[in-house]
Amino acid sequence: MKIILASQSPRRLFLLQAAGFTIDVRPSHIDESPKQGEDVQDMTSRLCMEKAKACVLQHDELKIPVIAADTLVAIGDEVLGQPKDIAQAKQMIQKLSGQKHQVHTTVCVRLVDEYLLQTVTTEVSFRQISDAEIDVYVRHNDILDKAGAYAIQGGASGFITSIQGSLDNVIGLPVLETMVLLKRIRCEDVESEA
Repeated sequence: MKIILASQSPRRLFLLQAAGFTIDVRPSHIDESPKQGEDVQDMTSRLCMEKAKACVLQHDELKIPVIAADTLVAIGDEVLGQPKDIAQAKQMIQKLSGQKHQVHTTVCVRLVDEYLLQTVTTEVSFRQISDAEIDVYVRHNDILDKAGAYAIQGGASGFITSIQGSLDNVIGLPVLETMVLLKRIRCEDVESEA
């Protein structure tokens, strides 16, 4: 089954390809600034919906589903998006050190003018991380495009003591929930095509 991915995330692309989909990558560029009083779930829902809407389709692509997603990390009420620089990335990892945090991803599946959304939350616990470990981590890992400044499939896997929920969600896209949305939006039989 062919889908359009409104994201330039290599992690989302990998997860969808591993699930058997043929992907046309078409990133949507939107303003991802938070709005006043917006909580993390409202923000991920708004952003992924805007990404899906911003994906321009040609007439012959209208029957192809579009998948958009947005992932944010939250510790308490504080939202950690993508760090703007190495200094902010270090601060984020220091905040997560020895703490539990939540990874929230909202997925939007669009077919023509129909949109379905689902938010998935995974709880992740980090062990205490020394400043020296943080320095090594940010020097040797590509972290500026990752919510919370870490990637579970990279060097940050050694920071994690437990995960409650979907591992795919922490990587960047809850695949099972995405498949369910594709089925619900009346696409072709996902199981037989994927």
